[in-house]
Amino acid sequence: MANRGARIEVKNEEQALLLPSEEEKALFSLQYAHSIQDVAFALGLDPAKFFYVVKNCDSGEYYKSFTIPKKNGGERKISKPLRGLALAQVRLLIILKHVYKPKGYVKSYVEGESFLTNANYHSNQKWVLNFDIEDFFGTITFPRVRGLFMSKFFGFNPRVSTILARICTHEGSLPQGAPTSPILSNIIGNALDKNLVALAREYKLKYTRYADDITFSSSQKLPPGAVISLWEPKFGKREITLGKDIREAVKNAGFRINPEKTRIQFPYERQVVTGLVVNKKANIRRADIARLRMKIHSAQRFGAESAAKVWLGPNATASSLQSHIEGHLSYVRQVRGKDDVVLAKLCKSAIIAGLANATWMKAQADMVREFDVFLSHASEDKEKYGKLNKALKAVGVKTFFDVDVIQWGDSIPEKVNFGLLKSDYFIPFLSNNFTRKGWTNKELNSAISININRKGRILPIIDSDFSVDDNYPILAENLYKKWPEKESEEDDFIEEICAEITKRIVR
Repeated sequence: MANRGARIEVKNEEQALLLPSEEEKALFSLQYAHSIQDVAFALGLDPAKFFYVVKNCDSGEYYKSFTIPKKNGGERKISKPLRGLALAQVRLLIILKHVYKPKGYVKSYVEGESFLTNANYHSNQKWVLNFDIEDFFGTITFPRVRGLFMSKFFGFNPRVSTILARICTHEGSLPQGAPTSPILSNIIGNALDKNLVALAREYKLKYTRYADDITFSSSQKLPPGAVISLWEPKFGKREITLGKDIREAVKNAGFRINPEKTRIQFPYERQVVTGLVVNKKANIRRADIARLRMKIHSAQRFGAESAAKVWLGPNATASSLQSHIEGHLSYVRQVRGKDDVVLAKLCKSAIIAGLANATWMKAQADMVREFDVFLSHASEDKEKYGKLNKALKAVGVKTFFDVDVIQWGDSIPEKVNFGLLKSDYFIPFLSNNFTRKGWTNKELNSAISININRKGRILPIIDSDFSVDDNYPILAENLYKKWPEKESEEDDFIEEICAEITKRIVR
């Protein structure tokens, strides 16, 4: 018989795959455990210290509780585990992750999923139904957690299940703030998911759950009666009665629906899923961007300390406001992308206000465009483009027009490169004069390179007798505008261009 400490020799890769992982060994140990000492060994903890934790975990000694403001008002209690209890929960979490493999409709607390993937899944639908589970974490009580550990899903004996349920619950239910609570809520929520997924499949609906936030949507014109039996009026705030099938599905899974957070949204109104507008694609509400801009502006005008007390409460500090602003900027970046112009301007304002220090925020602020458009042209066409430049400036468009920007003694290449980098749109006037000039061709090549990942940023205008296919085939796929041949038609054409540009630029 081999010694307990003998090294196992692995002869090939196939044999290595047959050996149990550390997680499997720990799970096996828990399934055959019978005492606190057995559980401690399975979790890699000191038995005496673990015994003390289990005995005193509900005394308040092992939790730090505090409140954070909810987005829509009110407060959320957070209970953060401390010291030995926190370590025990982290060790147990590793085992839970090994056992639980979430389905695609679970969008919360899952690697690769988020509020954004949840919202994107329901974009561009005929109707979107949202409802919340009332007191989701509070409903998942000690008996339910203990029952889960005793179920076939884990197969732990009653004593071990009691021990694990004790270290995973606080004041009788799952605490928000404990590392094990999210995954346990998903596992216990699996019964709810199965009931609602069956309903979604029957009626060909889309379904997701983001923690306690349930969403159904469909490309069908109206929801089936099994989902919503009544909604009125057609427009504005409406009363909603969920269908019997949904109500029973939630009740049978041991949860309750929060009637105050139940809403259905149609294409003619704003459809919101996990805080994002999803009528076309997931995006942040304009009101949320405006509110963030106001917070930053108030810090610039009155100071961060004063602004913090206005926006976050009487005890808030400049430091807490900075954390708040940086968190919101990260949120905007996650939704709108790192190349977003609005994000760049918000980062720049936050840095000026002393509310953003992250490296990526400084890099983002440096992307802020100083000009709305770069007007590229040959000198022979300056008279025509001068008219367009004057008209654009008259309607508030910031233009890079060489004679206005490049001053006596400036380095022309440096100024032009700066203008190209700091302009939202590049508008070349493509003519036979343009093709003969070396410098205009360099501007065009640079603009193509700079905007290679930014679609729709090159807006060509061509002279009446110019062929794009013959001279710049790389731009053949770009929709262009043609400068009118008759001078009498120029004013209308320039007015059309100005209207188009003012629609596109972001303020």
